[in-house]
Amino acid sequence: MTTETTPRSPAATAEAYVSFWNLSAEEQRTLGATLFAADVARSTPVGESTGLEALIDFTRQFTEGVGAYTFVARAEPDSHHRHVRVRWEIRKEEGSFAEGTDVLGLDRSGRIATITAFIDRAPDGFDPDAHHEEA
Repeated sequence: MTTETTPRSPAATAEAYVSFWNLSAEEQRTLGATLFAADVARSTPVGESTGLEALIDFTRQFTEGVGAYTFVARAEPDSHHRHVRVRWEIRKEEGSFAEGTDVLGLDRSGRIATITAFIDRAPDGFDPDAHHEEA
């Protein structure tokens, strides 16, 4: 199934991307169908995944591990050519939990085809190298 859409501006893509991480699984599927390429690839310090369902599953696992959170942009997005940089923060009820930067690679239709994530400030006690697997 292909969903035709008008390409979003880089700023609108970043806004939708941030929103995606705060949605329920069903809402993620709906938004994700127009936001991501079918084979979206995500690379983070803790692993790599492919496809929308993997992103949704990551959200579920993350929520199970850390509890309720809000994913927010901490700066205006930057973009050039087909890349958008999103600087984010994860907030929990007690305050800031972590900060990072995601670089989104867009395909020719404007959908997110790649996500390269960097952790700028890890949560206390988190060692991203402890989870790293060489390909």
